[in-house]
Amino acid sequence: MKYLRAFFIAAAMYSRLPVPNVRWDEESKEAVLFLFPLLGVIEAGLIFLLAGLLLRVSAGAPLSAFCLTAAPLLFTGGIHFDGFLDTADALGSWKGKEEKLAILKDVHAGSAAVLQGGLMLLSGFAAWLSLMESGNMPERLPQLLPIFLMSRALSALSIYLLPNARGAGTVYDFTAARARRRGRLISGFYLLFAAAALFGAGTLFTGACILAAVLLAALYSGARAALSFGGMTGDLAGFLLTNCETAGLIAAALAFRI
Repeated sequence: MKYLRAFFIAAAMYSRLPVPNVRWDEESKEAVLFLFPLLGVIEAGLIFLLAGLLLRVSAGAPLSAFCLTAAPLLFTGGIHFDGFLDTADALGSWKGKEEKLAILKDVHAGSAAVLQGGLMLLSGFAAWLSLMESGNMPERLPQLLPIFLMSRALSALSIYLLPNARGAGTVYDFTAARARRRGRLISGFYLLFAAAALFGAGTLFTGACILAAVLLAALYSGARAALSFGGMTGDLAGFLLTNCETAGLIAAALAFRI
């Protein structure tokens, strides 16, 4: 029951799945990030169904790209993209660590968030448009799906590997000291499983391009978090996740064209 409650908590916080409202106890909170990457599997399944429907009705590449760009935002309620926007504002301020952490909690969007958020959405749209126009999507689509599990596994792993920048907050509650080692192992397992699925679903070249892009995006995001904020927060984990997903899609779009 502890893990079922933990999954319901993860789904309620990080998706718009209709799940029961459950009691938050210490054991359940410690297991939330163990199960969080599974939401990537569900999202991948919904993307697969949506893309299949769009292809079946011949919706056209631009409309399909729009729907596939919007689908993750609708599934998550934009929580990870909101973290990306907050982080863009904080990094764009060029202020000290404490001021950056304060900006992460500011509900107002600054110019950096608007500009970088718009560019990120356009990047995702362009990647999906290129993918839809490249042809052979029914055969190629399965190799895109592990990106959504991989990005969440890396997001969770970054939280377990890096210190908490605030020493408080929801993410801090999810990463009790006794759960960190187990969390790293579980996140690593998800990452290995996603990588195996990535290479098993398509060509070695495309799989290598996607994996390299996602890992580089995670390393870049984690390094920015460590250097600029002193560790991770929920917003910074969303920043990392968004960068990983978009980088994976762009890499796939380029690899399919080669």
